[in-house]
Amino acid sequence: MWVAHSVCLKPLDWLECWSRGFVFVRTAAAEDRSSHPILPAREPAAGADGSCVSTRWSLDAIVTARIDEFRYVRGTSPAIRSIDLNVRTGEFVVITGPAGAGKTTLCYCLSGIIPHFTAGTYKGDVTIKGRDLSHLRLPELAGLVGLLLQRPENQLFNLTVREDVSFGPENLCLDRDTIRSRLNDSLSFVGMTHLAERMCHGLSGGEAQRIVLSCVLAMDPDLFILDQPAAQLDPVGRQQVYENIFRLNREAGKTIIVVEDRLGDLLPFASRMILMSQGEIMKDARPAEFFSDEDVLRSGIRVPAAVTLRHVLEQGVPDPDRLCLTHAGVVRQDGPLVGSVRPSGKPPGAEDKSATSKHSGLRTVAEVQDLWFQYPRSERWALQAVSLAFKAGELSALIGENGAGKTSLAKQLAGLLKPTRGRALIDGQDIARLSGIRLSDSVGYLFQDPDCQIFCNSVFDEVAFSLKLRKLPARQIEERVKSVLDKLGLLAERDNHPYRLSRGQRQRLALATILVHEPRILVADEPSTGLDYRETLETLDLLAQFCQSGGTVIMISHDMEMVLRYAHRSIVMAGGRVLVDTPTAEIEAHQDALTKAAVEPAPLLCNR
Repeated sequence: MWVAHSVCLKPLDWLECWSRGFVFVRTAAAEDRSSHPILPAREPAAGADGSCVSTRWSLDAIVTARIDEFRYVRGTSPAIRSIDLNVRTGEFVVITGPAGAGKTTLCYCLSGIIPHFTAGTYKGDVTIKGRDLSHLRLPELAGLVGLLLQRPENQLFNLTVREDVSFGPENLCLDRDTIRSRLNDSLSFVGMTHLAERMCHGLSGGEAQRIVLSCVLAMDPDLFILDQPAAQLDPVGRQQVYENIFRLNREAGKTIIVVEDRLGDLLPFASRMILMSQGEIMKDARPAEFFSDEDVLRSGIRVPAAVTLRHVLEQGVPDPDRLCLTHAGVVRQDGPLVGSVRPSGKPPGAEDKSATSKHSGLRTVAEVQDLWFQYPRSERWALQAVSLAFKAGELSALIGENGAGKTSLAKQLAGLLKPTRGRALIDGQDIARLSGIRLSDSVGYLFQDPDCQIFCNSVFDEVAFSLKLRKLPARQIEERVKSVLDKLGLLAERDNHPYRLSRGQRQRLALATILVHEPRILVADEPSTGLDYRETLETLDLLAQFCQSGGTVIMISHDMEMVLRYAHRSIVMAGGRVLVDTPTAEIEAHQDALTKAAVEPAPLLCNR
């Protein structure tokens, strides 16, 4: 039966729901289990071949969705439409697609946020275990599904990590020992036990993402809906998180629905993959069939390098048994690989975007000298004896695991933090002695979350803000704003409110607010976070163009494909120290340092 809804929740109601812990981000089974809440004590069942399979695998659908459409308030077109989806108990489903495809909106529908919390027009129904979500009360919904949102900071509201993870089980009125057990087990599961007493507002992006996942785990739902649960993690952290999620699926029988753009991490785990585009499901198949579809490969998603290589080999590389490719060699090639492979893996004549630009080496524009830094009330050094110099025209990548000190170093260069010892210099001048306006004329800082630097009521006003502070003539402001908006593909959005833009568009808007006052140095903290593959390439192309014009880019990134493709230089960090400072083309010669720093640009394929 089709149901039409037009709902609008007042902010106060939403806040109250959050404060009572009955929102879907904290879901739980109704029963009180004294055993391990995450993995069962019993052994997993064995398949016919002896392999472990889900103990609760069933042909019955745990989720059934029939959605004609959902349209947001003031939306010009449906965010999703014509959805016909069944998910069976014990499946591991991966949803992917370009930005704006409707992936997050579908997650909201499957979890009950739509229609209960989000304003809009909804035609359709979703059932979980045969129960229509639109007819359930919050406590009932909380017993069915756990949702991890794309922005983890939206799900942390207590003072400490311990309080946040315990909050959900406490609202279930579990006994103290069970609450303590769930707290310890869920934090251990994501490797964050040592952060139990940490203040939530002081967590890094990757730490916050793991803590929110532990909050969901502590509630022990049967269905997990995870919207890019590892987007802010380093490569090793991503692998660990997905391996643990797969354990939930395989050993505990949990049903998993994951939204993800980097599909290579999930190839070993997914039982099924769904491609969305323009609000519709375009492909729903097993991984092998999914990646055999030419339409999928041409859809603009980030196809795993192994899949790309398979298709290349099928086209007929001469003597493939002798082929030896590094991951760097694959991602740097711009054209067909067939018939043009050298031992290094780099095709002849291909433009290497990570090659040193024509401006590199002209002069040093920024440096840090024996820099040490310690956060207030912290017992460890965030930076230790760091000395680096950055040259004009150079794109440098800071890489390493979460907590390695990359963001702390970047903020020193932007003047957002002051050294405990040592100095940070711009053009030979101590940053600590420069005024805010003078420093911003030289250095622009692109935050990992673009919403941290967006606050005006229109796209035009956002970009014009810094120029107005400098009291430039109105005509000059108009010309410069129009020019940078046109360059970033945002001119048509000039009168729109920034929060009506997609995540990728807001990222470009944040970049526009920096480029408009023409700094010589751009510090970018994870510029590809939250972007689809096309948007990532477009953003990195803009940074490369900035370098080609003589600018300097210092980029923090966990995306090794983009580092290998674009960065001239890679700086590997761990424990607040610089382990390696090398041209990116030579990064794979430092495997010991990469392993220590939780960076894994390992060889993609090596057949002898």
